[in-house]
Order: sequence, then structure tokens, then C-alpha cells
Amino acid sequence: MVWLLLCAIVAATIGLTVIVWRKWIAPWRDVEELVAQIRRGERPPTFLIEGGAEARRVGLELEKTFDNLAQLNKQIAKRESGLQTIFSAMQDALLVVDSTRSVILTNETFRRLFALPEVSVGTPLLEVVRDATLDRVVADALAGTVPVRSELALDASQIELCAVATKNEAGEITGALVLFHDITELKKTDQVRRDFVANISHELRTPLSILRGYIETLLEHPETSRAELSRILRVMERHSKRLDLIVEDLLTLAQLESANPDLRLGDVDPSRLLKEVIHDWETKLANKQLNIRIDLSPDLPTIRADRARLQEAFYNLLDNGVKYSREGGEIRLSARRRDDEIELSVSDNGIGINKEDLPRIFERFYRVDKARTQDKIPGTGLGLAIVKHVAQLHGGRVEAESELGKGTTIRVILPVAVAASLRDA
Repeated sequence: MVWLLLCAIVAATIGLTVIVWRKWIAPWRDVEELVAQIRRGERPPTFLIEGGAEARRVGLELEKTFDNLAQLNKQIAKRESGLQTIFSAMQDALLVVDSTRSVILTNETFRRLFALPEVSVGTPLLEVVRDATLDRVVADALAGTVPVRSELALDASQIELCAVATKNEAGEITGALVLFHDITELKKTDQVRRDFVANISHELRTPLSILRGYIETLLEHPETSRAELSRILRVMERHSKRLDLIVEDLLTLAQLESANPDLRLGDVDPSRLLKEVIHDWETKLANKQLNIRIDLSPDLPTIRADRARLQEAFYNLLDNGVKYSREGGEIRLSARRRDDEIELSVSDNGIGINKEDLPRIFERFYRVDKARTQDKIPGTGLGLAIVKHVAQLHGGRVEAESELGKGTTIRVILPVAVAASLRDA
């Protein structure tokens, strides 16, 4: 009897243990496994947990949590992708560092600017870019509350830096953001503007001063002899014509640069155009005993262009060729096709141009030799600028090649494809 009672107790204990195990212990081990899979970023095959109601509720809550987390991760990934797209599309370079000056973020423009490979997050800035100016700008931004601006010279580029401190919700400085803006072209444009103002002031001052001086002379000495009066009037006439040329060329440039340059397009034969230009300049070429040579390739295509504007451009090129050539020299005009372009050029064997001056000869009023005065080599200093704008209006460009003592070649290059599209328009 006792043995039967003992067996019953043992059986009940085992049964109770099994029930407790299946209802309370085993489910929580399943929960632990679910949590481990979620932590690894894996989606469990099922969230159903056999056992008590509490365990089943935990499984259902874990499923909801996993779905919410997955949705949140998608939103974060989408935002990060959007930010990366924005950063990659930015023309300005971007750098973000933390309060210890370790790199948090850079964009592709920054890496190209400093010729860097992929920059690892957490790398100290000084290990990425060793530049005293950048280091000082970041330090000033981290120390202050206002944006910091500076300029950085990098190879042949001028870079404007703008740095600002980043803060958390408590207002504590957590790092700095730096933008790098390339202002090289702005600097060049500003220099061109200053040179233009200085040069036009110089170009206008000389004839105006002479005119004013002679007017004062005539007012103070009304008894001036007829011969002297005739000489004075001839000088005044010459300088008034110079003023008129400057104003006319400035108006031409203004019209060429305007939104509506009023091109009168038509079919132009390049060979015939150059022959007509030479015919118009026969007298001036003969006065300086200059030889003229025309080199025309056969079967040149007709181009769609403004004949008057192209003539004006080549008049300016011939004018320069005549002025800067020695007596008895040679001027050569050529026209040839190279691939999808038409190349029209004017060459001389005159005094030539310094290599340092060559990139700037198409600027307004730029003079290769500052020692030359208008009396020695007359002109407005606007001819090559007009040539450049005429070429650009026709979808082309200009090129210059020169060597001191050996002469200069100026090329006007017009793309055939663009010429055809102008015809269709």
C-alpha cells in the first residue's frame, strides 16, 4: 500500500514537472531564441510560442516589435540614401567632424578635392588632411558660436571655407560642419572686372585729356594762328575718332553679350568669305607691303552663320595681323575641316606674344605689352574680345598659338553639327 502511494506521488511530481516545464520554462527558452534571432537581424520562421498565455503574448509583441523595427530600418535607410544622394550631388565639398575632430562624414566632392580614397568614420582629421588653415577653421568653429569663414589656396584653386558648430538638444557643441566652395572662377571674373575698369579708364582718359587740353588752349588763346589751329583740330579729330571707335566696340560687345544678339543667319561659304575679307583689306595690306596667302581645303561645307558678324571678326583679326607684323611680312588665311568642325584661321609672322600673356589676350582691353601706347600701335583693345564672342554665338570657340619673334595664329572654330542645328532652327 505504501509503495503504491509512493509511486503515485512520484508520478504526480513528474507530471507536474512536465507541465511546469512545458508551460513556464520551455516557452521562455523559445523567447530567448527569438530575441537572439532578432538581435542578429534575422526574421524568425514563426513567432508562435507554445505554452502559457503570457508566453504567447510575448511572442505576439516580439512580432510587432520586429515589424516596427524593420519599418524603422527601412525609413532610416531611405533617409540615409536620400542624404547620400544629396551629398553626392552637392557641388560644394562637405566635411563633418565630432568634438574630438574625428571625421564623421565626407562627400565625394570633398574626396575629389583633396584626392583622397574612401575616408573611414572616426579617423582623426589631421590624418586625412594636413592643412593648417582647415585645422584652424575647425578649431575656431568648435570654440565659438558664430560661423567661421576663411579661404584656402589649393594647387591652382581658391576655396572658400565656411564652418559652423553642430549642437545637440541641450545646446552642447558636438562637432563642426565645414563647406568648401570653389571660388576660383569668381576670383578670375573679379580680376577681369577690375582690369576692365582700370583699362577702360586708361583708354578713355588719354583722348579726353588731350581734347580737354586743346579746348582750354583755344579758349585761352583765341588769336591762335590758322596753321596752329589746323594742327590742333586734326589732333582733336584723331582722338575724337578714337573715342568713337571705343564706344562703337563697347556697344558691339554689349550687343553680342545680350540675351538677344540678333544674329541674321544664312548660308555662308567659308572660302568665299575669306576671299571677300582679303579683297576688302588689299589697300591696308599693300601699304605695309605685306604678302597675303590663302590656304583653302577643297570641298568645305557651307555653314549657317551671320555673315556680317563673321566678317567683323576677321576684320579684327586682320587688323591685329597688320598692326603687329613687320613691313614685308606675311599674313596667311586658311580654312579647313577637321572632324565635325570648321577651322578658320589668321596667321602672321610678326612679333608674337609671351606664353604668360596668351591665355588673356581675349579679355577686353588686355594689352600684351603695357609699354606700347596707342600712338605706337593704335586700337581699342577690344578686337579679340569681339572675335571670341562672335565665335561663341555661333556655337564655336577661339584658340591662340604664338611664339615671340615668330608670329601668332588665331583660330575661329565652328562645329558643323551646331551649324546644322542653327539652320534647322
